[in-house]
Amino acid sequence: MLFVRNFMTELIPAHLDHRRSWAEFVYCYPVISRRSKGVSLGVNLNPDKVCNFDCVYCEVDRTKAGKRRDIDLDQLEMELSALLELTLDGSLFTFPPFDSAKPEQRRLNDIAFSGDGEPTTAKEFAEAVERVAHLKWQRGLQDVKLVLITDSSRLQAREVVQGLDTLMANNGEIWAKLDAGTEAYYKEINRSSIPFQRIIENIEITARLRPLTIQSLFLSWKGQGPSVAEIAAYCGILRGIQGLGGQLQGIQLYTVARPTPEPEARPLTAKELDDLADQVRTALPMVPIEVFYGPGDGQGPEEHSC
Repeated sequence: MLFVRNFMTELIPAHLDHRRSWAEFVYCYPVISRRSKGVSLGVNLNPDKVCNFDCVYCEVDRTKAGKRRDIDLDQLEMELSALLELTLDGSLFTFPPFDSAKPEQRRLNDIAFSGDGEPTTAKEFAEAVERVAHLKWQRGLQDVKLVLITDSSRLQAREVVQGLDTLMANNGEIWAKLDAGTEAYYKEINRSSIPFQRIIENIEITARLRPLTIQSLFLSWKGQGPSVAEIAAYCGILRGIQGLGGQLQGIQLYTVARPTPEPEARPLTAKELDDLADQVRTALPMVPIEVFYGPGDGQGPEEHSC
């Protein structure tokens, strides 16, 4: 346990702590996840903060340089192995803030590829998935999920597809971002040079091969939330994907829950998010929908990077 020297001494409730750094680790970190309803061990393949989106709501401060570009997979594996041991023997829950976790939260639910950028931009993505899957198999953790949280930009890249094959063969789930219904809103909120149509096509093609969870963050930007027409267009995209045989196993709707470098990126109120969710439920009645509220609504912030 040479790595394990925890500097996180502030008394922050576990479900409210969302930092993607822990102890002296570079790549791996633990969180109490509302979406996973237990412990989620994060794997950050972007300590260099490289991302092909520049979302207005992202809390990552890209004005400060990241740590490193090339990934030391041996170190990543060592860090994850240590976190697995700490979680499984219960030692994790002796460290703040995890000592405040509720009894039902003290279970390992998943290992999630999520960090300071888009995981699939890392050239080591496929090998990292393979190593994590092997480590999970070695420890007899077949029921622990592998989750990829992705902006959907590279789902059809050959090396990424290789990683997805490994992920899905090892109790995997893909959580694919879709924050807009129109090109204009996508450019305004996600600020990416990648065409919106490519994002839609990537989700569509992938969903025809593998079930997807859609994760969508909606917010108040410059004093306005998404219009009814924008959400209708968003629903139309998802209905179109279903019509082409896409498998949507669920939709996660959430809003801003952490301080961001953009002061005009603000959370929707609970009522605004509920009204939006009702519109989505009406349009997609057969798709399960979960709603995660912003700060001050009794829910606490989300934990992994979006």
